[in-house]
Amino acid sequence: MADRTTIYSYALIVIIYGFLLVNTGYLLRRGEQALVALLSRPGGRAAFYRNGIVNLVLLGGLAAAAVALHPRLTFAGTGLAWPRGGFTDWFFSGLVVFMLVVLYRKARAGGQLLPTTLAMLPRTGRERWLAGGAAVAFGAGEEILYRGLLLAVGTEVLGLPMFVAAIAAWVLFVAAHAYQQWQALFTVGYLGALFTVLYLESGSLLLPIVLHVLWDLVVLLLIRPTGSGTVPVPEPLLVTLPEPDPESASVAEALPQTGGGMPKLRRMVPEPDADRPE
Repeated sequence: MADRTTIYSYALIVIIYGFLLVNTGYLLRRGEQALVALLSRPGGRAAFYRNGIVNLVLLGGLAAAAVALHPRLTFAGTGLAWPRGGFTDWFFSGLVVFMLVVLYRKARAGGQLLPTTLAMLPRTGRERWLAGGAAVAFGAGEEILYRGLLLAVGTEVLGLPMFVAAIAAWVLFVAAHAYQQWQALFTVGYLGALFTVLYLESGSLLLPIVLHVLWDLVVLLLIRPTGSGTVPVPEPLLVTLPEPDPESASVAEALPQTGGGMPKLRRMVPEPDADRPE
C-alpha cells in the first residue's frame, strides 16, 4: 500500500494533467475562436500573457512537489541535469537556431505571418514586459510539463515504453497549441519533435528549455507587428458593396426632390383628364 506522500504525489499529478487535458479539450473545441475572443477585448493581449505566466508557474510548482513526494521520481530523471554534450546535442540545437534565424529574417523582410501570430505580438511597453515573462514561462513550463515530468510519469510510474510515452507527450503538446491557426501547428509539431529528440539524446531539459525560451522571445519581442493588431474578421463576414453606377446616379439627380431629400415618386396610373368627358 502506498504511503501518504506517494498518494499526495499521485493527487498532484492528476490535478496537473487533469487541468491540462480539460484546457486542451476546450482549445480543441473552440480552437482559434478562443484566441480571437480574448484578443478582441481591451487588454486582451496583457490578459493572455498574464494568464500564461500564472498558470505555468503554478503548474510548475505542483510538478516540483509531485517529483519530490514520489519515491520513483527524481529531478534528474525529469531532465533537471546537465546535458551530455554529444554531437547530437549540438546538431539539434543548431537546427532549431537555424529555423529561428530563417523565421526572423522572413519576418524582418516583410514576409507574411499568420493573423493569429500577429495578433499575439505586443504593442505597448507594458505588453512587451509581460510578453517577455510569458516567453520564459512558456518555454520552461511547457518543457517541464510536456517532456520532463510527463515522460518520467509515463515510463517510471505507468511503465510505458519510452517511445509510447514520447508520442503521447508530443500529441498533447501539439494539441495544447490548438488556439493557433492550423498552419502554425506544423511548426509547433516539428519543434516539439526536435525538443523531444534533443531531450532524449542529451538526457537534459536544459537545452530544450533554453531553445524554447529563445524561440518565444524572438517571436514575441524581436518581430515587430504591422498594422493595428486587431484580430481579423473572418472572410465570410466581409461584405463588399458594389460601386455606384454613374448612369443611375445621374438619373437619380434628375428626379425632383422633396423637402426631405427623397425623390418624389410619380403615380403609375395617370390621373383622369379634366377636359375629357366621362
